[in-house]
Amino acid sequence: MDTNILLSYALVCVISAATPGPGTLAVLAQSIRFGLRQTLPLIVGIQLGLFLISIAAVSGLAVVFKNSIILYNIIQYIGLIYLLYLGTLSLIAAYKNTKISEPAMGSFSLKHGLIITCISPKTLLFFASFFPLFIRNELSYLEQVSWLISILLIITLSVHLLYSIIMVKISWVVYEYAKIFNFIVGILFIILVILLAVS
Repeated sequence: MDTNILLSYALVCVISAATPGPGTLAVLAQSIRFGLRQTLPLIVGIQLGLFLISIAAVSGLAVVFKNSIILYNIIQYIGLIYLLYLGTLSLIAAYKNTKISEPAMGSFSLKHGLIITCISPKTLLFFASFFPLFIRNELSYLEQVSWLISILLIITLSVHLLYSIIMVKISWVVYEYAKIFNFIVGILFIILVILLAVS
């Protein structure tokens, strides 16, 4: 593939990965609460979810979602309810003034990372419309798609690991203000639900 195309694509991937979404927010919260080691399963789950969505996007599954409003809405509402649930848990923890290191807070696992990533049909449709912008007809489709998915996964993994390391370094500050942190995380999840619902 053309170097300029790859660099442009990589830049878009960095911006996309660095922009706070449900997965990034979960990584930030998990890192502060439990450290990098316990955040790795969540990050792997997000990677697996991105891989599955990417494969679905390039294999045409996105067309099914685009043409079936009912199926699209069902999956979207399930996703919104799940994110609302995560936000509510954080607000309850803030109300109870649960310390971020206590097991009662719960932790995100590989399964949570997978679910958080896969529950948005908008992500699937985004990838389905995003990938073709960087694919050239004269080159091998499979080879180009492999490069695009690999770059996406590597960049997302790198950004999430970097965020996790930074959060671990400043976690001592958050420990002092656990109630405020839990409240902010809960509110951010709920804001994401509202933004996803109205967009």
